[in-house]
Amino acid sequence: MLYGQASPGGLVNYVSKRPTFDPFREIRFEAGTFDRFQGEIDAGGALDERKTLAYRVTGLVRDSDTQVDFIKDNRIYVAPALTWKPSDDTTLTFLSHYQKDDTKPSQRLPAEGTLRANANGKIPTNRFTGEPNVDQYSREEFAVGYALEHRVNDTLTLRQNTRYYNNEVDDRSIFTTALLADQRTTSRALFESFGKVHGFNLDNQAQFKFSTSVLDHTLLSGLDFQHVGSNSLQTYGAAPNLDIFNPVYGSAVASAPVFKNEEVTQNQIGLYLQDQIKFGEHWRATLGGRYDPADSVTKNKLSGLSTTQDDNALTGRAGLVYVADNGLAPYFSYAQSFLPALGTDAAGKALKPETGEQYEFGVKFQPKNQNSFVTLAYFDLTRTDFLTPDPITYANVQRGEANSRGVELEGVASLDNGLSLTGNYTYLNAKVTKSSFTAEVGEPLEYTPEHKASVWADYTVPAGFAKGWGVGGGARYIGTSFGNSFAARNTIEVPSIVLFDASTHYNWKQFQFSINLQNTLDKEYVATAFTSGGEFATFGPRRVVTGSVKYSF
Repeated sequence: MLYGQASPGGLVNYVSKRPTFDPFREIRFEAGTFDRFQGEIDAGGALDERKTLAYRVTGLVRDSDTQVDFIKDNRIYVAPALTWKPSDDTTLTFLSHYQKDDTKPSQRLPAEGTLRANANGKIPTNRFTGEPNVDQYSREEFAVGYALEHRVNDTLTLRQNTRYYNNEVDDRSIFTTALLADQRTTSRALFESFGKVHGFNLDNQAQFKFSTSVLDHTLLSGLDFQHVGSNSLQTYGAAPNLDIFNPVYGSAVASAPVFKNEEVTQNQIGLYLQDQIKFGEHWRATLGGRYDPADSVTKNKLSGLSTTQDDNALTGRAGLVYVADNGLAPYFSYAQSFLPALGTDAAGKALKPETGEQYEFGVKFQPKNQNSFVTLAYFDLTRTDFLTPDPITYANVQRGEANSRGVELEGVASLDNGLSLTGNYTYLNAKVTKSSFTAEVGEPLEYTPEHKASVWADYTVPAGFAKGWGVGGGARYIGTSFGNSFAARNTIEVPSIVLFDASTHYNWKQFQFSINLQNTLDKEYVATAFTSGGEFATFGPRRVVTGSVKYSF
């Protein structure tokens, strides 16, 4: 409701670290499997004695290999922030960050040798299928903005948030297209994607707190504006074959012809109004509406043709919860979504906006005077006209409609004796409900396991000579899923897997030491599978051991 442009499942709210007037400084060093080395810093505090100015600097540098040969996982990140607070009623915070990633694309391996038997044996989990001197995935991002808040009085608070961002991605990948008859030689292709995107967001809010009779209101009204401009150039061509069991790299790769070169500009305005209502001691309700007109222009630089598109939608949200004295809170919610789609399909036709709706009802329970809670929810989500890349042409297609319904159960407990417990389980029934590919209607949605669960327990010694020592352990279960899409369904299945994780940690004065193990038993497993001319799979991460030390001062 507040941000627009989302799918019915919602969005992840990334919150930038904000300056604080209380001084703190932390440095952290991390080392682990695959020659991973990472350094971090996080520091902030007041800049003047009157505490009207505060700063914060967050930074990270990582140099790391990965499970797959020749693939790095390098990153540089820095995020300076400054807050000016001239009075108790006014706060202005400037936020910015810069991030650069250097890695290579993920590897697609034939199903024979990963999911199924191969006469030559099993394909190693570290196998690289591209060309080390050609493949690359580099991403550079910069953003700057501010958050301004002014409390006019006890009733009215005004806010304005802005953000400008610029992203550039260079993606070059030589990937497997088929496994030949000898079951060891793979044909390959070169795909390149060079993209730039920039945008500007402006959000103005007015919040009113008032009462009418027995109702207490928090009314939020807003007007936002979003501008996005992007350029995308993509190429596709043949690449030399590779013996996947005895690879020899260094083959000459010819330049690939351009098949897509387009420029997209989109503007969207959003008007929204939301009221959070409290009536009596137990009832809470939320009602909201949003209107989004959006327009876009897609220019095909290869043909010189331009496609314009105008979309608009009115979406709503409603929720009701009863908060009982014993900590029990049953609730119900309903929400609609609207997401304009950028660009055109393979025929040059403008893409329709994605729409969706969600129903959810459940119950939350948080016992009084206890740091624990349990939630149980049933949800029903429907997405219409969502985008999916065609596995043959790689162009975006809008397949129709998909429905996801299921149950989520989650529990968290932090006990006084130093024991902390978390657990969750999800049952998900996701199916294609409408499609221009009639064979897939009623079939499971790809990449969506029906069952997922995890448990974790951590114990930290609360007192005595071993105070500060802790150990943790847990398990993750991922159920079976299918990788097929479009006409061919249910022929490629990803088996279920149980993975175990563990940790140990120790707090001593200003130091915190920890060792974490993921996939402790080093299980080899397939994480995803898909069809794209042939059938392919990717391996999940094997055992990763990471040690870290943090110093706070």
